[in-house]
Amino acid sequence: MRWGMFIAVMCWMHGLTAQLDSLVWDAAVWGQHRSNALDHELGRLLVRGGTIDRSLVDAARSAQGNEMGAFGFSSGAVVNWQSLETWKETEAHLCGSFGLRSLGDVRWTPELFDLVFTGNAGHLGRWDVLDGSRFRTSTWAHAAIGLVGKNQSRLELGLVHRLNSIDARIQNGHFFVNEGVDSLAGFLRGYAGWAERGEWGMLVNAEWHFLREEAPFAFHLRVQNLGFVIGPEWTQLSVDTLIETTGLTLAGPGLSVEAISESDGVEDLLTVVSQPYRVRWMPARLDASFEYPLGPRSGWDIQAQVGDWMPVPRAMTGYRRAIGKQWQAGVQLVAGGWGRLRPAAWARWRKPGEHAWMLYIEDPFGWGSKAAYGRGITLRYQNL
Repeated sequence: MRWGMFIAVMCWMHGLTAQLDSLVWDAAVWGQHRSNALDHELGRLLVRGGTIDRSLVDAARSAQGNEMGAFGFSSGAVVNWQSLETWKETEAHLCGSFGLRSLGDVRWTPELFDLVFTGNAGHLGRWDVLDGSRFRTSTWAHAAIGLVGKNQSRLELGLVHRLNSIDARIQNGHFFVNEGVDSLAGFLRGYAGWAERGEWGMLVNAEWHFLREEAPFAFHLRVQNLGFVIGPEWTQLSVDTLIETTGLTLAGPGLSVEAISESDGVEDLLTVVSQPYRVRWMPARLDASFEYPLGPRSGWDIQAQVGDWMPVPRAMTGYRRAIGKQWQAGVQLVAGGWGRLRPAAWARWRKPGEHAWMLYIEDPFGWGSKAAYGRGITLRYQNL
């Protein structure tokens, strides 16, 4: 029995090795987080807990200015593969990918930041605007298959399973306390929704590469995670209420001290909606990059990215150079996304005919700006 199992395992490994020999593939893992308002120390305290010094709050508020504050994170792993054999009688090759990814996005107005960390003492006599403040996060896995053709241009159609998803937003919100601190008014309309179970859907990944021997440049266009999911048992809590006070008395539609103490007011404030299913778009991303050679061993690159829930597009530009026969390295400046201007660097080592490794690091020392809460790292392996 044991010899039979051993022979079966050896046969399976031989078949797997034969399949791998007929494929070229690459794998990448990454993780990054970034904010345009929080610095490293305040960000770590919010995540890990601890005493928050007022100077950290003031510095973050000053960095945010009158813009929306933002924080985003992304992590995951992906494997891309391509067959060395052509598809039937065409020049195309089978290709595909599978991976797991997690994405998050948080945004807040300057007034909401002040109300949370310092109160409204400096806002008396004016309306605070909370519109657009938001929290959302999503984790999903995908598996796709397609064809790759000339210049490595490829098109994939895949199945996606979103493991969890949360979306909360203040659509309209205002808050007012008069200078005498004896009256208050507030208005809030918003929602918080989530899927009770996993969501299933479809997505498209596509790449188009312009590569010509007679052209002194290269252009690349990529679309990732363009698709939708259908979520069974979608639950959403909605709030739409007005609060008005005079003196120490709370009065307003659906809200009073007596109602809250008797646990009746909450039902008047919140509306619970449960849908048997809900169709939603995936957080897709569009990448466009331009490469221009400056010499036989160096070049200049420009890249722009839109989507992925980023509050503003992310742009990168940098210089790259080959070092010897096996090394290539580059430095970049990155702007946008969830953060401000920051540096990045990468290095690639290649063993011809076998494999290559690449390491990409974004703002490793927090040099990006005064508000530089964020790190980014990507590790990629390529089977040549």
